[in-house]
Amino acid sequence: MKKLLIIYLIFPVFIFAITSEEILEKVDYNMTPSSIEYDGEMIIHKKNKKFIKKMKIQAVGKDLAFMEFVSPPRDKGTKYLRNGENLWIFLPKADRTVKISGHMLRQNMMGSDISYEDQTDRSHLTDLYTSEILEETDKSFILELTAREGEDTAYYRRVIEVDRDNYVLITSKMYAVSGKLLKEFYVDDAMWIGDRYYITKFRMEDKIKEDSYTEIILNNIVIDPDIPESVFTLKNLERRN
Repeated sequence: MKKLLIIYLIFPVFIFAITSEEILEKVDYNMTPSSIEYDGEMIIHKKNKKFIKKMKIQAVGKDLAFMEFVSPPRDKGTKYLRNGENLWIFLPKADRTVKISGHMLRQNMMGSDISYEDQTDRSHLTDLYTSEILEETDKSFILELTAREGEDTAYYRRVIEVDRDNYVLITSKMYAVSGKLLKEFYVDDAMWIGDRYYITKFRMEDKIKEDSYTEIILNNIVIDPDIPESVFTLKNLERRN
C-alpha cells in the first residue's frame, strides 16, 4: 500500500492525464448537438467596407442543414439545403435551383470568408482527424490534427487551441497538404446552453485574401429541437414564402 501511495504522489499527472482524442471528443460534444436552430448574422469585412447579412439556420445530425437568408433585400429568399455531400441553392430572383458538390463546396459563400462546407458541415473532428497534443498551458491545450487516411477534408491539417476548463475552441489554423495556411478561425464568445458550451460568435479569416474577414453571430439558439424531416426537402427549398 505504501508503494502505491508513493507512485501516486510521484506520478499523479500521468495517472490522470487526458488524451488528445478525449479532448477532441469533448470539443465535438460542445460543437455538434443532435439538432440545432438559430438566427445568424454574417458580417463581412472587406478593407474599409462592411456588409451585413441575416439568416435562419436549422440542422440535424451531421448530414442535414437548411439555411435561409432574410436580409438584405437582394439576398432575401436565397436558401441552402445540405444533405450529405450535396448542396442545393435556391436563387429566388432567377427562380432556379443549383446543385453543387465535391470541391465546389469549398467555395466561399455570399462573398464571405466562410465556405459552403465551413458553414453547413457538422462532421465530428474525431471522425476526420487523428490528433496529438503539442503543448499544454494552465489555460489551454494546443492540438495538431491531421486528416485520417482516406478522408477528403477541406483542410489537411489543423492546429487548434482548446480551453482546458470548458473544452471550447479558442482558435483554429487550417492548412493545405502543401503546408500553406488557408484560414484562421477565432472564437469571440461562447455560452452555456443546456449541458454544453456552444460558440455564439466567431471570426474567419481567409489568408489567401487581403484585408478580409467574416464574423458570425448566433442568436435565439435552440439546442436539440424537434425539426420535422419536411424542412430538409427540395420542396421546402423551392417554396415561395
